[in-house]
Amino acid sequence: MKFSSTVAKLFVLVATMGVLTSCVSKKKYEEAMNRAAAEKSALESALSEAQAENEQLQGEFDKLEQNLQMSKEEIAALSETVKANNAQIQSLKDAISEVFVDFDSDDVSVEEREGKLYITFANSILFNSGRATLTDSSEMVVAKLASVFNTQPDLTIQVEGHTDNEPVVIHRRRYKDNWELSVARSLAVVRALEEAGMTGDLIASGKGDTQPIASNDTEEGRAMNRRTEFIVLPQIEGLYKMYESDFEGMGASN
Repeated sequence: MKFSSTVAKLFVLVATMGVLTSCVSKKKYEEAMNRAAAEKSALESALSEAQAENEQLQGEFDKLEQNLQMSKEEIAALSETVKANNAQIQSLKDAISEVFVDFDSDDVSVEEREGKLYITFANSILFNSGRATLTDSSEMVVAKLASVFNTQPDLTIQVEGHTDNEPVVIHRRRYKDNWELSVARSLAVVRALEEAGMTGDLIASGKGDTQPIASNDTEEGRAMNRRTEFIVLPQIEGLYKMYESDFEGMGASN
């Protein structure tokens, strides 16, 4: 807009200079020509600046268009990665459900939430009360899990120990509170997975009684809260955070 306006002014000025040659005296003509020349010079300078600004804006536009195209390609790649992750999660979910089909649903559950797979075991399946040593029968359970996990490459598994809010009674000297007991249990499970041949990345985490899924006011609720969760983390978690940060930045700039 600035560029075209400057060109129009320059055109009008040149036409005016032509008219002046036939309508005024020589002195007035020279004065008018001097003024017109000065204005012409100013307009030419403005035209040059407008052209430079126009070229700069065109360059910025081309760059933005290129970045937009790159973003579309990155989003398409992320979409394919999300689809691959969902397929991997579904495959694991089906396989684990099949392996533990004979277990009661209160003892073993498999659930997908927010792109992650949660495999939850009641602690009665893995541990005796107040202890962090796996029972003999639980070793078979852990071995089955490891065999299923190993069917999928590059898995990251977070093992979380959870307790009810009852104070630790057995081995009180060894475990000061439920948090220490839950950490010890998650470590025991991680070591058992490694011994069973688990090849993916393993993370041990103890939550104590901080994340109950039922009321601790009843024995039934406390039994539900005493659990060990195996959380299959997607490899694309970092990408989700990166894109979330990018989109928030775009929103802030607008």
